[in-house]
Amino acid sequence: MNSGTALAEEHTFPGPVYDRAPSGTRPPRPSLIRRALDWVPVQDFLAAHIGFSRRFNQSVSRLAAKGGQAVPAARAHFHFADALLLQIDPKTVEMRLRDNFLEAGSLRWVGTHFLDGGDWSHLLVPVEKSSSHAEIIELCRTRQNFRKGKRYRHYARRITEGETIWRNRIGIDTHDKLDGYFEYYLALIEDIEKNGILPHSDLGLRDQTGYRHRWTRTFWQDLAERDIGIAIDAEGHLVRHTNGKHRMAAALALDIKRVPVEIRLVHARWLARRAEQLGLSPAEALLATIEEARATGWPAK
Repeated sequence: MNSGTALAEEHTFPGPVYDRAPSGTRPPRPSLIRRALDWVPVQDFLAAHIGFSRRFNQSVSRLAAKGGQAVPAARAHFHFADALLLQIDPKTVEMRLRDNFLEAGSLRWVGTHFLDGGDWSHLLVPVEKSSSHAEIIELCRTRQNFRKGKRYRHYARRITEGETIWRNRIGIDTHDKLDGYFEYYLALIEDIEKNGILPHSDLGLRDQTGYRHRWTRTFWQDLAERDIGIAIDAEGHLVRHTNGKHRMAAALALDIKRVPVEIRLVHARWLARRAEQLGLSPAEALLATIEEARATGWPAK
């Protein structure tokens, strides 16, 4: 097999192609039953402790060959727990996964499952293309003079013209609210500059930003906040995923060398190859790779 054929096969993924979702669209809200199960996740907790490793290993093999998603994120979180946590150099994360995508015409949220075997190429974008990233970079530069920043002035002009700016799922329709939004994240930046980014188990986000301008984030967002989310793509690269976009941007802008992250999504193609390289089951290979990365950094050798 020549190198061109090998490369083509490497980047040919089974199953439906993931397409970029239209801007501003969100998946439908889950049913009341689904939300109740999420709040009291007895089924996920039991599934995470009874026969989990066998099902996990089988899912990796199936997804690597056929595509699709498997293993609800909550079950992986319950099973692996703190083993998914590690410290990384934020400069190793150059891309991010879009939160929402289209699969065979259906709108999906990217955070539902822990394992995936699909083609992420349409969902990956550079971290600096994120609006949240740009806001934090600008704030790190302007600080208390944030009203002079290009992005602030753009938002202020839109509000003057009668538009509502949606950030963190909250509408900002006055200049006072816009100021409060920027002041909230300025407080986060100043705390990170002083204390670094601590694991979420050690210091909740509420403590990092104080009690001012709490309306800029919903109570549910604070409750669900976790360490910076990371995915491992099909090539073994770290990709920003779900939580932590503002903290990751601040770490990059402030040149912080190490940040705590949590592995939330793993591409089955990479994990199947890694398991073969190490001569371990996929579950064992994932844990061994993360443990090695704690000592040597990512990528693990």
